[in-house]
Amino acid sequence: MNILSIDVGTTSMRGILYDENGSVKTSQFFLTPLVFRDSYIEQTAYTLQTGLRFICQSISVSYKVDAISLTAFRSACALFDENGSALTNFIMWQDTRSAEICEELSAYDDEIHRRTGATVNAVFAGGKITWFRRHMPEVYNRAYKVMVVPDYLLHRMCGCFITDRTYGSRTNLMNIDTLEWDERMLELFDVDREKLCDLVDVSSIAGYVTEDFQKETGIPAGIPVITSGGDQQNGALGLGMTDSASRMINCGTGAFISTLVDKPCPDVSSMICNVAAIPGRYVLEASVLASGSALNWMIRELFPEHFREGLSNFKAVDEIAASAPAGAGGVMCIPLLQGCGTRDFSPEARASFSNISLSTTRADIARSLMEGIAAETVKSFHAIPSSSEDVRSVIIGGGVTKSNIFNQILCDMLGIPVMRYTDEQATSIGAYMNASAVLGVHPSRKAAFEAARKNSRPISYVPDEKNHALYQEYLKESERVYRLLNR
Repeated sequence: MNILSIDVGTTSMRGILYDENGSVKTSQFFLTPLVFRDSYIEQTAYTLQTGLRFICQSISVSYKVDAISLTAFRSACALFDENGSALTNFIMWQDTRSAEICEELSAYDDEIHRRTGATVNAVFAGGKITWFRRHMPEVYNRAYKVMVVPDYLLHRMCGCFITDRTYGSRTNLMNIDTLEWDERMLELFDVDREKLCDLVDVSSIAGYVTEDFQKETGIPAGIPVITSGGDQQNGALGLGMTDSASRMINCGTGAFISTLVDKPCPDVSSMICNVAAIPGRYVLEASVLASGSALNWMIRELFPEHFREGLSNFKAVDEIAASAPAGAGGVMCIPLLQGCGTRDFSPEARASFSNISLSTTRADIARSLMEGIAAETVKSFHAIPSSSEDVRSVIIGGGVTKSNIFNQILCDMLGIPVMRYTDEQATSIGAYMNASAVLGVHPSRKAAFEAARKNSRPISYVPDEKNHALYQEYLKESERVYRLLNR
């Protein structure tokens, strides 16, 4: 059986076709650029529709596809009519236009966290839906459904209006205990229940490919489409995070630090508790809002010779950064280009570079940003309860971890060995694992993991004790600078 894993990232979409042995038969890639409008960050449904069509057409013309497994980023939402046509662009997860609404609702944070697993958060869809209702009331009233990106793509393939519970747990609207839409939260956020998609379990068959989608793409009508859950949950699964003694750090557009738990954690108010990609499990998660996006910004604006046709040459800038010493010649970066994440959630926080002199080099600037991103990641890592005492393994993944210099900086700051796989497509592997388990291709997710990872060589990083000591002081100073700048 050939399973097509479709992995929808913030700025790109990838399709990887796996056979029953977990081997990659082919893959396709499609850029899905964002729309920057004033201070807003959006994405068009047309862009996502075009990417899905391109990937499915390109693969189906030469290979047989027996099933599709979909995973996607989680909190961007848009309004749609009863035909599934977009009435608005998607408000992206990084877009903080709902911050004022969230500030109003923060008085209810204890209740919101207890019911939904997270305090009110401008990243989540709930506040964004409230924004639609307040600022675009006519469009909101005309809308049939609010959908996040995977809901829309499932509708394109299957004609359904559903969302799985991993995405529901990123809305502030789903009760983390009952796993159903919470009437009290709908009242608080002023959201109409009938405009939300029906909730289904993660790792379930969402529907079957329609004849219309077959005509559009060549994908056979009637094959099952599995909703494998959110990208970060699948990334953790594809990196082999199967128990609470493991920590996953996934550095893509943003950085996400997570661990598995057996039940919701209502007392851990600084963390987000989401439904995991593994049925019956939950994820405790912390986030850094700008990771790869911060590096892209730096390369585009400060190293334009290494930025071509919308793509950054990370390898070239890695080599430049590697020539600077640990500590970046004293230059310190607070890399909060999109605000501070869950450890001290503050959408208004902003980035800074400090201690720059006439002797400062481009290499210092490049390394200081990498050190700043690593520092925010480490602070979030330690914000997870018992994050250092009982950890037996730290597994890293995501596009940023292609950088050996960044990985070593992160390892030195943590003071714990870390490991990454040479095949960095963890999210796609997680989606393959879930589909394999649902369809009986493999007897378990673990067996599917071993099949998909059989040729992926792990790379280990060991902390440098001298740099670790230096970075402990660095972490204290960077937090002091952050507090001074963001009182």
